[in-house]
Amino acid sequence: MPLAKLHVLEGRYNERRLGSVSKAVQDALINILKIPSDDFFQIIYELPRNRFLHTSSFLGMKYSDDFIVLEIVFISGRPKDIRLALLKELNERIVAGAGISPDDLMILLSEGPGENFSFGQGLAQRAFVSQDKLKTDP
Repeated sequence: MPLAKLHVLEGRYNERRLGSVSKAVQDALINILKIPSDDFFQIIYELPRNRFLHTSSFLGMKYSDDFIVLEIVFISGRPKDIRLALLKELNERIVAGAGISPDDLMILLSEGPGENFSFGQGLAQRAFVSQDKLKTDP
């Protein structure tokens, strides 16, 4: 059930590039987290320059106007090595799909317990999913 939020500078990404980024995110989630293909939730924000503020460099990274902030929220329980593999694959796929520098992608992964997520009707459909099941199934 990952929810992906992409934040980009307004005017830098046309529909083709946004589509490439969106597909890269979904393909990485399917490949690494093993989610089903219909588990697709994304929000794309295109922000004006005065609302998309960031430094030009940090921790040795250099950021251009192609900078993307990608937030992904999902149910906790996946081991560290899976989360690290997801970061790597997201960067590889998005960089290739959008034609950007590997520096221009900031990824923030956030996890929460299943009882914090409702997919509708006010029910916590994943409240009782075991941690072992999440390691092999969304």
